[in-house]
Amino acid sequence: MKKLLWFIITICPFVTANCQPKKSIQEINNYIAEVQKQYHIPGLALAVIRDGKVVHQMNYGIANIENSVPINNHTLFPLFSTTKVFSVLAVHQLIAKKKLSLDSKISEFLTDLPDSWKSTKIENLLTHSSGLPDIVDYENEDVEEVAKSKVYKDSIKFVAGNQFDYNQTNFWLLNRIIKKITGRTLAEYIVETQFSPFGSSAIFEGNSLKIVKNLTYGYVTSENRDSTFRRNWHFPVYMYGTAGLNLSLNSFIEWNKRFEDGILISEAVKKQLLKPYIYKQARDFSYGLDLIKTDGKLSYGFSGGVATAFRKFPDQKITIILLANGMFIPSGKLRGINEVVNNIEKLSEKI
Repeated sequence: MKKLLWFIITICPFVTANCQPKKSIQEINNYIAEVQKQYHIPGLALAVIRDGKVVHQMNYGIANIENSVPINNHTLFPLFSTTKVFSVLAVHQLIAKKKLSLDSKISEFLTDLPDSWKSTKIENLLTHSSGLPDIVDYENEDVEEVAKSKVYKDSIKFVAGNQFDYNQTNFWLLNRIIKKITGRTLAEYIVETQFSPFGSSAIFEGNSLKIVKNLTYGYVTSENRDSTFRRNWHFPVYMYGTAGLNLSLNSFIEWNKRFEDGILISEAVKKQLLKPYIYKQARDFSYGLDLIKTDGKLSYGFSGGVATAFRKFPDQKITIILLANGMFIPSGKLRGINEVVNNIEKLSEKI
């Protein structure tokens, strides 16, 4: 997951204050074309926001290969784990309303937990420091009770707070807790509090076989590149919040503005969200978002499905949103695209 974010980081130098806009945009477009060709990505949408203003928004390529439908401003992209950005925000909204706290034990809300799970706190779920077994091992189970019965029997990995371990169980539990608190699922709560009041479109759907208007389903290529297939993804409803959100670039940009303007959460709550969590085994992560340090500069955000990413560079006041319908995994293996970082940095120096 983290390697994909190198793509986002390489774009950032193009939009610094020293860049000439027209030339930097052309460099970005050239770079996108190279990445699409290298990784066989049919289409993607990119937004670069600087100091609250969209300085570059562009759609590239095809949303639907079968019918040659181009990417447009209404194209919905499966966010995969970038969905967690909105899930994290939902939890912090409820913390601000004093419906729960970072120190709250999950056993305060869920009564059927194994004894070894009961001392786990909300902060452990948000920071992937719970040490709980991962329910992703049973994601093919459509019935929640079946998946629950299996993961409940698995062993704890480590003492909560000890280390970072990316884990879907954390957000499955947050889904259940939010439903207990609000009477709505995490997916419903996200749509109702972060999108619907503002007229934005956001759809939760985790089945790639279901027809959804304007949705680009994603594509993968065969090992020898001679065939293209629709990407087959399936997230059961009880796992919505770990993934499952489908969003257009326009809606993501609108959401980002509300996030920046303090409409969704206050600056005080945002400060807590972005505060680094202290693990016993050091790892850069906040109370819900991934932290990356590059050349001494900090950025935060999240990525998903080796296809989507959201990242903020606070020192430069830059936000980059990338949504793609292809994966950055040539030959079926996850590879970062940081091999092009040096070349891009050389290009940016000429701007």
